[in-house]
Amino acid sequence: MIRYLSDCEAASLQDYPVCVVGSGPGGLSLAVALARQGQRVLLVDGGDWRDDQIDDDAYQGAASAPHPGTTEYRRQRFGGTTHLWGGRCVPLDPADFAARSHVPLSGWPISYEEYARYLPEAMQYCDAGNADFTPASLAGGNAPMFSELPQLSQALTEYIERYSLPTDFAAKFSEELKASGLVNVVLRARCTRLLANTDGSRIDAVVLHDGQQEVQVRASQIVLAGGAIEATRLLLCTREQVPAWQRFDGSLGRYYACHFDLIFGEMRLKGEKPRFRFQKTQDGVYARRKLQFTPQWQNQLGLLNSTLRLHFPSYADPGHGSGVLSAIYLAKSILPSEHQDILNHGNQNAVAHPRRLAHVRNVMLDAGSVFGFAYDMVFKRKLAKRKLPYTLIPNRNGTYPLEFNSEQVSDAANRISLLDTTDRYGMRRVDVQWRLTSQDIDSGVQSFMSMQSLLAGTRHCRLDFDPGELKEQVTRALPVGGHHIGSTRMGRFVEDSVVDTDCRVHGVSNLLVLSSSVFPTNGHANPTLSIVALALRMADHLQTVLR
Repeated sequence: MIRYLSDCEAASLQDYPVCVVGSGPGGLSLAVALARQGQRVLLVDGGDWRDDQIDDDAYQGAASAPHPGTTEYRRQRFGGTTHLWGGRCVPLDPADFAARSHVPLSGWPISYEEYARYLPEAMQYCDAGNADFTPASLAGGNAPMFSELPQLSQALTEYIERYSLPTDFAAKFSEELKASGLVNVVLRARCTRLLANTDGSRIDAVVLHDGQQEVQVRASQIVLAGGAIEATRLLLCTREQVPAWQRFDGSLGRYYACHFDLIFGEMRLKGEKPRFRFQKTQDGVYARRKLQFTPQWQNQLGLLNSTLRLHFPSYADPGHGSGVLSAIYLAKSILPSEHQDILNHGNQNAVAHPRRLAHVRNVMLDAGSVFGFAYDMVFKRKLAKRKLPYTLIPNRNGTYPLEFNSEQVSDAANRISLLDTTDRYGMRRVDVQWRLTSQDIDSGVQSFMSMQSLLAGTRHCRLDFDPGELKEQVTRALPVGGHHIGSTRMGRFVEDSVVDTDCRVHGVSNLLVLSSSVFPTNGHANPTLSIVALALRMADHLQTVLR
């Protein structure tokens, strides 16, 4: 059943085996998996069915530029951010789980195999097809992105990224949850406090609030699945009330990371067009090709794990000559604010000098392409169940900017902490401090230099950019704002981690965290798929504990 907190008797919410706080992809996947195994679950969320039914006061806070504001990329809503995500499903790599000598605090305390065995089921939850991320799974065959790529195999490997419908988890699972006699979903039930026992070894109750009333809920096992920033915030607030939790001072809220993204340079291929656009896989899923440096190459050059994709030209520059890109740019006002940087490749000058007349001229001169694009948007996006993820328009001059997306090293100075001000529920607001480290920047510079050098050894490919601008551009790279990682990291020891290998808070018998905040290292992969995989793994763990 799905109800509001105001419609519930407090007694009906007590003593569930599992209480899950947060209904994003992790919380919903965990609740569904447990119910399918016959387990009773209380799933609570501070949001409602739509964004406009709940104010964002609780998410107001501070963040250091260029990190997005604390209300961006976060939704207090049933289903979390899955109603607006792009659907990209990418797994972590085996190398992400290994201890790498050039990556500080690297190595997960669980094996890649332990994680990967949940990927096939996680892909089904995400509606992204099979857990096969090789070009061999594409319906069009196994031809490489460009003809000379195979000769670079010692340094570069080609993979694909698969895309969900994209699936709104609330819409997908709501009927199953309504019909279930095992899951009780309670909305407008914001978790404002965790009440711990005297020595902090157990959480006695979760405090829920709907703006009018406060209810304390007891449960055998409590899972914080409300997103990395919010899970960290709840733990930080609890630490202030529990002296024994000062043991987390060196780890809780620290090692926060985002992936960082840069679009730079121009890749040219003489005499051929690369495989650039979306393709369907053999099981009917949209996919896009990407390049990664091999683990051996990363170790040899001391690179962080990253991915490189061929990109379309900047929407904001009318020099691309594309009526489609200009039409998208002119219509940019309908997009969420979080997506605006994509329009101009992070170049704020393009916003100040839009050259609108040149964009209008592109639309008029390229009207046929605009009508074709409109057809695709209606029939491949608006009306299609599996939607074309987004528009890929090549530059008319045959060049392709490179989109570089990279992991960050774990840095204790990147952190989430509490402000003195409070929200309307009395919870202290968060302060997010984020910056690129010198190692992040050096790795980005070296990655572009290495790619340029590798392509210089081919006959028909090259990567052009101004070496004098490279470091400045990497330094200005933007954080991928929705990827909040690392602030309750997983580990074996409380000195440098918050949760153990089961995602259970060290020394607290009934409190677990389900979020990308537990990732010890962040790789380059979008975290949603991995969060769902960890949710399925946690369901098996909780079944064992409760049995």
